[in-house]
Amino acid sequence: MKFRTAWLYAWTALLLLCIIALVDVSGKTCNKHVPILLSRALTTDPWRGVILVFNLLAVGSSFELNSALMFTGFLGFLCAFLVSMFQTNAHNALIFVSAFCIMYECYPTSSDNVWSIHWWSTVVFGIACSAWLMYSEYVCTTDMCAECSWWYITEYLFFWSMFLLLLWKIPEDKELRDDLDFINMPPVQSTQKTNSKKKEMMF
Repeated sequence: MKFRTAWLYAWTALLLLCIIALVDVSGKTCNKHVPILLSRALTTDPWRGVILVFNLLAVGSSFELNSALMFTGFLGFLCAFLVSMFQTNAHNALIFVSAFCIMYECYPTSSDNVWSIHWWSTVVFGIACSAWLMYSEYVCTTDMCAECSWWYITEYLFFWSMFLLLLWKIPEDKELRDDLDFINMPPVQSTQKTNSKKKEMMF
């Protein structure tokens, strides 16, 4: 299977997962279906387990791109959902650093205007999302304002658009297969054989 096709399927599954989790948790949090923080929905059981599986698969697939930043980004998202967002700031810090890594790695490297528009629109969504989160954290005085707001849609658009950006980094002809160098390394010769060859070369 083409890597691009596999990632598009995975992104579609992520989209459906987020929508189902949001509908489920928002009804319990707001007593009606109003947008809530995406992390709040995805760190609520049973959705936490499903998003952890998705991020684990994303970490594995990042090796195919041979990118340390991409691997760091997906590993950061995996760790972010392992910690509780309600007890420490670790969750927020991991989300911020991971998003920065992926956005940096997905910066347009060609003259494709569609790629540039996609990247910059994601940045706009991210700025709008950050502004709202700062407002809800330090200005809002009611629980409903901080927990339930249509402004959280900017967060959904940012993260969905960011994960879709990865399509631009995947070569069109790249197949998804397990051919990592550190898995298929040739057998290492024993120290004894190596030393013997060195002695032969000396004589």
